[in-house]
Amino acid sequence: MKTYLVGGAIRDKLLGIEPKEKDWVVVGSSQKELINLGYKQVGKQFPVFLHPDTSEEYALARVEKKVGPGHKGFEFTANKKVSLEEDLLRRDLTINAIAQDEKGKLIDPYGGLADIEERVIRHVSDAFSEDPLRVLRVARFYAKLQKYGFKIHDSTIKIMKKVVHNNEIETLSKERLWNEISKVFNENNPWMFFEALIKTDFAKSYCPEIINNENLKEKILYFSEIDIEKNIFLSISGFSINFIEFFGFPKKILDLYFLFNEFGTKFISLKIDSKEIVNFLDQLDAFRRPERLEVFLDQISHFLEFHNKKDLEILSVFREIQVLLYEKIDYGDLEKLSVEEIKSKVENIHIKLISNLLNKKND
Repeated sequence: MKTYLVGGAIRDKLLGIEPKEKDWVVVGSSQKELINLGYKQVGKQFPVFLHPDTSEEYALARVEKKVGPGHKGFEFTANKKVSLEEDLLRRDLTINAIAQDEKGKLIDPYGGLADIEERVIRHVSDAFSEDPLRVLRVARFYAKLQKYGFKIHDSTIKIMKKVVHNNEIETLSKERLWNEISKVFNENNPWMFFEALIKTDFAKSYCPEIINNENLKEKILYFSEIDIEKNIFLSISGFSINFIEFFGFPKKILDLYFLFNEFGTKFISLKIDSKEIVNFLDQLDAFRRPERLEVFLDQISHFLEFHNKKDLEILSVFREIQVLLYEKIDYGDLEKLSVEEIKSKVENIHIKLISNLLNKKND
């Protein structure tokens, strides 16, 4: 039994990046032996185990065979006869197919070290085309490694186009699509992900709106350079609802997306008038849920900064209103009033509240 550090941890270390996690492959062992040594198996489909002390993932060396469509259409064989080189051959990119033994020696059967040196993203073998998710993974690595000068090799662009054209992308679940694009927006250069999708015809087939979309490009480039929460970033960049549905954006981002699209234009054209402001706040449900106003102001502030309009007076007014709404508003005794009377009284209190705030600002 021999263990090897594999994949991204080695690639990142060679590039001077602190690895976020370590993956290991075990050669010459079996499920029974690892369990007897205290490893805990995770999942039923893959021979992956958690180390009893570090909880890092250790996978039995395995080979795979394509037997059906999509990323799930594989049969795996994991036994003591599977070599390290066979295991590395099934990996996606040469830069991810490097191993390190217990003495620190690097094993590089497919030229990953040279590709790191030459800053090339290249597939390991033609088996790359068997898993459609790899198109998105390569696009993500292109974004991740852009600041190090990496380019996708022409031969890999060609095989990525082949995957797109055979329609197997359509076998991917929304969860897996979302997982890839979500990771991209943790990187410094998320736009490069979209450039890769354009180069490989993925965009033409599944999200044509990103092609020649300079406004979207400028927003993504701008927001990736500032301090902005990822979900806010995704909700105000200008993706269409078709794009969001295709990539399986989760409900929490959908809610932010609809919040911004419903109220953004209304806010910008809003007059600084107590009654109009109260109507806007009512529509936003801000008196009952002030956190909605806080999130919306975060969205609109970044949007206005992008358009060089961050000093709008209405924004200053609403920042003061935000503070005000987190304080308890005294509505008096409402028990003996009818529904209509309550609505009228509450509205008058709100209008007076905002009027007082506006008057103080004008003093």
